[in-house]
Order: sequence, then structure tokens, then C-alpha cells
Amino acid sequence: MSRATFLLSLALVLACAAPAQAVEPFIQLEDVLNSMAPAPQEAPQQQAPAPQAPVPQPPAPQKANGPVYMDQELAREHERFSQFAREQMRRMNATMLGGKNSMQVYKDGRGYRASYKAIDVDGIVCQVRRAESNPNYFVGVVIYKERIMENAAPTAEACRRGEFEPVSEKSSRIIYSSKLGGGWQ
Repeated sequence: MSRATFLLSLALVLACAAPAQAVEPFIQLEDVLNSMAPAPQEAPQQQAPAPQAPVPQPPAPQKANGPVYMDQELAREHERFSQFAREQMRRMNATMLGGKNSMQVYKDGRGYRASYKAIDVDGIVCQVRRAESNPNYFVGVVIYKERIMENAAPTAEACRRGEFEPVSEKSSRIIYSSKLGGGWQ
């Protein structure tokens, strides 16, 4: 029997003899060789302590942009959904709400006032979970704030060009679902 075959057999025996919780997913050949090396000789009255198996460390979680409790597939869907949601909010700003393109300017007692609605795209919150009916599908929720932005100035043109401040905001949410083959709708 060759040395490599002997070491492999020994590694299998050690793996089967150890409790299930203490077995590492992969046994390193160096660990087996080190455990087989003769202990340095000491005085005859002292016995060398029995070698202790290294305590296995749980695998390090892979870095993802989502919360730690998510599995890899869910974290990947969270990332995809976040990109999709930001793009959807930008489209809503441009088409449905109109943003600065749909600004309303009106005269009040002291001058002019301009206002428009806008979604705070940088402040959106995305949540993704598996669908209860089928864990292969996902449900995504976008929580966003729709703000009314205003500016006051003595002239209408100065009012359009000035600094706008939020005067009110309303929280809203939209629920999306994943479709077969990937993507969100």
C-alpha cells in the first residue's frame, strides 16, 4: 500500500470516527500528516497530551449587499430588484409625476410660488422575500417618499430657477413580483 493510499484511508477513518459536528467539510492533508508525526520525546514519567482536533469554524458568509440572513439567491434577487426599483422610480418621476417639467407657478400675495411633486429616489427602501405559494418566485416591495417641493420668489422666472425645499411628503409602497425566467414586473 502506498503512503498516499494509506493517508487517504486514515483520513476517511478519522472522518467517520469523529462526531458529525466536528468534521470539517474538507480534511487538509497537512493536518493528517501533522497528527501522524511522532511527538517529541519527553521524560518517561510524563505522557504527551492527546492531540486535539481543531475546532471547525463555520464558513464565512459571502459578502452581499443585502442583509446577512439572506441566502445567496435571495441576496442576488435583492440586488436585481434594487436596480429595477430605482429605474422605476426615475421613470415615475419623469412620466407620472412630471417632476420639474410639470411645475406649477402661481401668484400669491407677496410674489410667486412654484411647486412640483418628486420621488426621493435616493431614499427608497427595497425589501425582497420568497413568495409563499412558490419559493422559486420572489416578491419585492418598494417603499418611497413622494415629496412636494416649493420655492417662493418675487418673479415667476426666479421662482422656477431657485432652490426648492420639501414642504410635505407622503410615504407610499408598490409591490412587484418576479416572473418565470427572472425579471420583475
